[in-house]
Amino acid sequence: MTTAFRDAPFSDMLARCGTTTTPTTAHAVRGARCASRALAATATATVEHRSRRLVPRQQSTSSSSLKSCESPAARRMTTRTNALPALPALIASHYAWPALTAVAIAPVCLAYVNPIYSFSVGYGASVLAASIAAYGMHAASGAAATTLLLAHIAGGVFYGARLAGFLYYRSVTWDEWKERAKNAPEVKQTGFAKQTMVIALCGLLYSCMSSPMLWHAQNVNVINYATCEIVIKAGVVAQWLGAVVEAVADQQKYNFKATERGKTRWCDTGLYAKCRHPNYLGEILFWVGTFVAGVPAMLTRPITCVPASVGLFFIVMLMLGAAKRGDKKQAEKYADNAEYKAWADNSCSLFPGN
Repeated sequence: MTTAFRDAPFSDMLARCGTTTTPTTAHAVRGARCASRALAATATATVEHRSRRLVPRQQSTSSSSLKSCESPAARRMTTRTNALPALPALIASHYAWPALTAVAIAPVCLAYVNPIYSFSVGYGASVLAASIAAYGMHAASGAAATTLLLAHIAGGVFYGARLAGFLYYRSVTWDEWKERAKNAPEVKQTGFAKQTMVIALCGLLYSCMSSPMLWHAQNVNVINYATCEIVIKAGVVAQWLGAVVEAVADQQKYNFKATERGKTRWCDTGLYAKCRHPNYLGEILFWVGTFVAGVPAMLTRPITCVPASVGLFFIVMLMLGAAKRGDKKQAEKYADNAEYKAWADNSCSLFPGN
């Protein structure tokens, strides 16, 4: 429309503005004003049109010139920076498990202070940190959390906090444990390089063991609860049962060893009356439950089963081996004790029948 005004004769412009070519002064003045406004609008539209076309080109030219001035290293750094997800998107990215592993390794660095901490205080603190990290990443995403997810992660928080606190307290109050710690293989891992390797491997293992909580938090919105809710509930129940059994067993044994009778005798009170290693049993139950509660979430992304399975396999085999070595050591120590033989015959090592 503006182009037509610009190219039309003056008399046509007057006609379009509702005027005629009658040679009267009033009509001529009104026609001239209308034509002037039309030409001004045409000029403004033309400038705006050209501006809209030119600005992107100028920006593009400026942007490309800046990029051409960047060094290849700077461009690679910018690409890597842009690839890192923001905290709200971290849990849904491929960086979620590496982030969990980094968090799990940090508390194990207590082994630089005392090498035995990599398998004791650092172990409990690592599980605690990993559990909190899994919840933190999920909370930052803004996604809704189910009651079962919260119970699953809370089990890890309780287990890690309780274990780290108990193992530290035992390390500074139980003289027998101090003597055992001096002869532990971990103490022989001297040198910064060796200690760093042990810390990294332990942290990676604890991350694998704790990963079912992360996978549950990551995929909580895609789980089919109609068919999988019973599995998650069973896992959470086993997880909490194991945590409580281990906590009770640890405290009962600590209390027994603090007595005069406990200094020269095996612990056969409380849970130990029927199970020779209820603390190991509780630990196995906890980790099996942690794994089972995460299975429905892991099945939505089968690759996540790999680190979780590696962690579960390691801890179960470690506990089975520890129970077997404990039975062998006690049998040799109390070989001539009829009471010990009677207790051993009427109790199981871990599970009924073994």
